[in-house]
Amino acid sequence: MKLVQINRGDVTGGRFNGYALRELLARRGVDSTHLVWEKTADDPRVKRLLPFPGSRALNQRLHDIERSRSLHSVMPVQSYLLPMQREFKEADVVHYHIIHDGFFSLPSLSYLSRLKPSVWTWHDPWPMTGHCIYPMGCEKWKTGCGGCPDLTLHFSMKEDRTREAAEMKQKVIRDSDIDIVVASQFMGDMARKSFVGSAARLHHIPFGLDLNLYREGDRAAARAKFGIPEQNVVICLRAISSTFKGLTHFVEAVTALETSTPVTILTFQESGYFNHLIGKHQIVELGWVSDDETMVEAMTAADIFAMPSTAEAFGLMAIEAMACSKPVVVFEGTSLPEVVFAPDVGIAVPMGDAGALSRAFKYLIEDPSDRLRRGRDSRAIVEKHYGVDLFIDRLTELYEGVVQRRASRKRAG
Repeated sequence: MKLVQINRGDVTGGRFNGYALRELLARRGVDSTHLVWEKTADDPRVKRLLPFPGSRALNQRLHDIERSRSLHSVMPVQSYLLPMQREFKEADVVHYHIIHDGFFSLPSLSYLSRLKPSVWTWHDPWPMTGHCIYPMGCEKWKTGCGGCPDLTLHFSMKEDRTREAAEMKQKVIRDSDIDIVVASQFMGDMARKSFVGSAARLHHIPFGLDLNLYREGDRAAARAKFGIPEQNVVICLRAISSTFKGLTHFVEAVTALETSTPVTILTFQESGYFNHLIGKHQIVELGWVSDDETMVEAMTAADIFAMPSTAEAFGLMAIEAMACSKPVVVFEGTSLPEVVFAPDVGIAVPMGDAGALSRAFKYLIEDPSDRLRRGRDSRAIVEKHYGVDLFIDRLTELYEGVVQRRASRKRAG
């Protein structure tokens, strides 16, 4: 089977867009090629999407026009030329990923999906909303938007055309022959309740991990590497000052944290948010971490992993921590309580409640037996539900199913 996967990029986000799965897919007889708008990988199986003369310049002009007219992912008409690209012509299945990033016309899916068996992963709720990636408590996505309470959310609009956008997306789903993948039941429930996706063919396929890589290693060695005393309880966090990642809530929670047990705050990615806590807690900031090995070492050194996202469609980093036998603390109101199997394994506290977050940390710090039990159960949950082999099995089963369904219709027609 020849599979073409279409996305903005290749290496960045490779665990989501299928780039990191190529060898595993190949073992199951699926030859995967990537067509990407921004090619960075020196890999013959990664090709530039729509490499026609003038395509990029045209896209920029159309993107500028879209922005001025409060449109998004409508005018990049070059996506209608995709059938001219050899890889698309030869594909048995086309899998679309992040295509709402300024280079693809969403209405072209109605045309393209009738040419090839097609799958589209909804990596976030944008396909269900009038303009935003995450609705942040607004529920107008259920009724078709209009009268948007916050046009500044990404992707922003100068004037309210959210109703028009939602109707366009609903028409795309209605007119397309395409199967939709969601990684969490949270997203599936949202799709079924939405104005756009209520009639979509949905498939719940959680992401998977290489459980030989993501597993708890030598805890003492990891702590020694980062200079963490053995007696300290370590709370680990991916520190990102994004609107959706809850960093300010975490800072408030650990600032209020009072316990007689010495605590280490271990972070990676962004730095400098915890200087006021030096002397109260040990602060270890690893800065930008892009390799899996260092990530696993950080999670191995930790006792608790915090993921206080205020919006999340799945939460891959949560299962990475769970695979390393760490209990994960999250907010309610996102996909994360489901993913971490709260309250029995992970812990979920009310959305945005820094006090409750702090109390959850204190509980786990001061009850080491339950902390360790939750960590063991976390690993068991990942082995049962989130292994990469299971993920690949589910994907290949879907690909085979959409191909067979299309072939059956052709024979019947």
